[in-house]
Amino acid sequence: MMLAENNNWLTWLLGDDPGRVGTPRLQWGNLPESWGVFVLIAIIAAIVFAVVWMYRNEINTCPTPVKLVMAGLRLAVLLLLVILFLQPMVFYQQVNEIKPTIALLRDKSLSINRGDEYRSRDQVNQLAKVTGLSADEIESGSATRGDLINQAFATNPELVKQLRIKGALQLVDFSDGNEQVGLIPAIAKRETDAQEDEDKDDPETEDQALDTIPNLTADGLGTDLWQAVRDSLDDASRMSAIVLISEGQHNGSEDPIEIARKAADQGVPIFVVGVGDPNPPMNLEVVEVIARDKAYPDEPFEVEAVIQSTQLGDDVTGRMIDVELVQQKLDEKSGKPGVPTVVATTQVKIPEVGGRMRVDLEHTQNEPGKYVFSVQVPELDGETETDDNTQISKVITEVVDAKVRLLLISGLPSWDYQQVSRLLLRDSTIKVSCWLQSMDETRRQESDPSLSPLTKLPRTQAELNEYDVIILMDPNQNEFDAEWITMLKRFCEDRAGGLLFMAGPQFAGEFVTLNRLNKIRDLLPVRLGDDEFIETTQVLASAKDVGPGKMLPIGHNMDHPVMAFRSDPAQTQAIWDLMPGIYWNFPAIAPKPTGQVLLERGDTTGVEGNQPLMVAGRYGKGSVLYMGFQGTYRWRPIGVQAQYFDRFWIQVVRFLVETRSLQQAKRGRIDTDKSEFELGERIEFFAEILDADYRPSTKPTQDVLVVSQDDNLTYTATLKLVPNSEGRYEGSFDAQRLGSYEASIKAVGEEAESIGSSKFRIVPPSAEANAFWLNEKLLMEIAKQSGGEYLPLHQIDQLPEKLPVMITRAEFNSPPKPLWDAANMLRWMAYLLPVILLTCEWILRKWYKLL
Repeated sequence: MMLAENNNWLTWLLGDDPGRVGTPRLQWGNLPESWGVFVLIAIIAAIVFAVVWMYRNEINTCPTPVKLVMAGLRLAVLLLLVILFLQPMVFYQQVNEIKPTIALLRDKSLSINRGDEYRSRDQVNQLAKVTGLSADEIESGSATRGDLINQAFATNPELVKQLRIKGALQLVDFSDGNEQVGLIPAIAKRETDAQEDEDKDDPETEDQALDTIPNLTADGLGTDLWQAVRDSLDDASRMSAIVLISEGQHNGSEDPIEIARKAADQGVPIFVVGVGDPNPPMNLEVVEVIARDKAYPDEPFEVEAVIQSTQLGDDVTGRMIDVELVQQKLDEKSGKPGVPTVVATTQVKIPEVGGRMRVDLEHTQNEPGKYVFSVQVPELDGETETDDNTQISKVITEVVDAKVRLLLISGLPSWDYQQVSRLLLRDSTIKVSCWLQSMDETRRQESDPSLSPLTKLPRTQAELNEYDVIILMDPNQNEFDAEWITMLKRFCEDRAGGLLFMAGPQFAGEFVTLNRLNKIRDLLPVRLGDDEFIETTQVLASAKDVGPGKMLPIGHNMDHPVMAFRSDPAQTQAIWDLMPGIYWNFPAIAPKPTGQVLLERGDTTGVEGNQPLMVAGRYGKGSVLYMGFQGTYRWRPIGVQAQYFDRFWIQVVRFLVETRSLQQAKRGRIDTDKSEFELGERIEFFAEILDADYRPSTKPTQDVLVVSQDDNLTYTATLKLVPNSEGRYEGSFDAQRLGSYEASIKAVGEEAESIGSSKFRIVPPSAEANAFWLNEKLLMEIAKQSGGEYLPLHQIDQLPEKLPVMITRAEFNSPPKPLWDAANMLRWMAYLLPVILLTCEWILRKWYKLL
């Protein structure tokens, strides 16, 4: 049992001891309980009565006052004996105030990196006062939201100190996930003014570093308010409040209002600090311009623009605007751009819901040279940001003045031959010589006007090497021999010539199976059967039963030079889906390891999967294209004036002549499944690589060099060999930073030789890019439903006084020990005082002659 709180006498009695912590308290170690208390009182009362009775009945030789003194001495001894029996003990008590935890949640999504052009001058001035930044810097948007948050705390350490008085700060940065930053302890209450004065001089109790918090780095990919609050509530046993600093553009899957109601049920109010301008910016922006690095005179090509529209208002959305393509020619000597000229214009409709849209502008340049292209959109009424209405392409487009020499050989005047020959003869960049094998000898073969018509099939290597590309359309085997096939192989292998072989139902079967011509199969990027003649014959025999079928484009190859009708693979896929099916195809078994399947038959599965219809590959230094079907003329009704039929065949020629024009061999390629990725997305690489001898590589891994075209930073990704597929590699790379990139494979042991490259872009997540203004309505509702309060950032200094007070007092007692052990003086008094008192009483009794 503990005695009264007034312990000044006890402190005086025990004296000062620097090793003791706390306030001394007294308790009885042998105090009886229950009925024992009454027994003790009865015994004490009986003894007191006996003492009083005895002294009252003493003889009259002793005066009454002396009797009272002697009775008092006897009772004092009795009191001391009772105290000794009750065993007084002392302990030291510490009373601490336990303060709660306050969760300080900071939004670290990418939108916090934005700057706002505030429309309220009063709000700008208030933010400048709180953050210490200049009003002009804030109003212009050069100070980001993250800068404002960091400066609000950095320039006002008293704010953090006042928050710490209310509780410890659990600092958490959140986006689409949470990051625990650290715990800043609360400030303990001072026991006395004297102790407070001492603490001011003690660096350990007043650490100024605790009144600062780390700067916020905004690099998150989303804003999940629900998850941020939920994770804090999961550990809310000692939490008094949640402080949420955000712009409120929640893009998580759960409703943050529901978690705010749960916080109210747990007694944890949410105090929300809103960051940013609540007025959505009205803006029409050209985000990016994507142009080709190479084009040819009189050949149409596309420049793609990515346009972003944001909150343009009902009077603007839905209307048509002009998007202009501007061209500037670079001076050959200085490299400076010339006078801007609008070369193409198209009209697009502004989306009513805002967001991104892609616009393709087609242009044809006749004059060779280097050009830079830009895209511009008009300034709209009420638009708040106009500096981004024009964007320049980062790629310089070179228009190459090169004529392609092409030899077109066909066994019969098929519809494909007639349409393709007319197309190529019209193209000013191609010089074509036709050899129609069924043509009457008295008639002239078709050819480019600048060339003499052929009178015979080229028979020497020199004659064959005059051409850049050779197209064989179901050729008649009777006019070829083994020597001609050998020359064709040398044309591809040594001279980087391009070859297209189009199979047909009339001659293809015998052409690839005759002994004198069977080496043609070495050039083709498909397997038609094993070397044994009987097996090939069986495969060819099965072709008789092959009927109409579905033509299936391969999705991840939509950006191949032969396939790409648009810069966006999804748009290219949509165009290919419009193409009619096939009526016949040559039954190839499978692509070779280095073959890249562009089209396959989607309704017939062979021994090794779908039958390939069109496969791109390489032989030596040259490019080879296999087409196992005819009927491309049936594509002419798709588009305007046979635009996709024409473009396909021109792209075929450009693909086949590419290595010839570069005068070097490309031993590999690397592709991505698309050309644009959102930040944080995984980029999948697909590569096909040949070794120095132009055979499929068997290395277990290949390194890919990823170079940022914005700041030249380099990264490395590792590709692994696909099991049972020599030369084929796959791997991935995380999209970590915004910008344009080029991925390339370098040849081992050869200085800076690239054997394949692919370009792609990393863009902000659509969830963060489309909505980034301050969502005050949602943040106010979160605060209201949780029982908290909403504050704009410029009122953050009012936050500490609004937070609730939740302090718990905790007592910590030291182990008790006997009072006389705590002070030496008491130990002697416990033994000597009864003796002294009894001695005095005995002396008085003798003096007055009492018994």
